[in-house]
Amino acid sequence: MIKYEIINSNLSQVKLFDHELVIQEIEEVINQFKLNITQKTTLSTMKGSVHYHLKQEKKAGVLEITYWPDKHRLWVEIHNNRCYEWNKSIIKPFAEALSVRFKGEVAFIT
Repeated sequence: MIKYEIINSNLSQVKLFDHELVIQEIEEVINQFKLNITQKTTLSTMKGSVHYHLKQEKKAGVLEITYWPDKHRLWVEIHNNRCYEWNKSIIKPFAEALSVRFKGEVAFIT
């Protein structure tokens, strides 16, 4: 798995009613990278989270984003069985774009 988390960001300062604004910012970055949202859901193990599956055109592979407001966490990941050249090449720049939006830093998570 390849995973980058946005740390030391201003997400901890987001008030409960402002989470929709965070989601809008995330979706603007998705559009900036010309990715398609193929799934938007909540993870059952992370109540209140917003989890995306993103694809590039009809190519194989998925880039996943999870925003968990209750924990003030945001990360981008690729699971091993969904890892292809396009998502490997885009994950770090995508995470960096999110870190700029939320005034944080990108941390590679092993």
